[in-house]
Amino acid sequence: METLIQADIFFFITSITVIIIGFFVAAGLFYTVRILRDVKHISSKVREEGDKIVDDVDELREDFKKEGTRLTGVLSVFAKLLARKAKKFKKKK
Repeated sequence: METLIQADIFFFITSITVIIIGFFVAAGLFYTVRILRDVKHISSKVREEGDKIVDDVDELREDFKKEGTRLTGVLSVFAKLLARKAKKFKKKK
């Protein structure tokens, strides 16, 4: 009789433990799905913005191909800007 009572207690405790673990696993899966949805949303936004950047760069390349003489002018402007930044950086040190 004592063995039967011990078995009942064991199965009761085991059942409660399985229910609690199942609850935590379900909650973890719920939050994992939410996180994965957010990651999917963010990656789609990054993909869209990446496509826009690629389109802009392609458009810039087309402009440079059409107006090659202006390329030297644009490069000189960038060189001047970099030279100014370098001077400011040296002054800070």
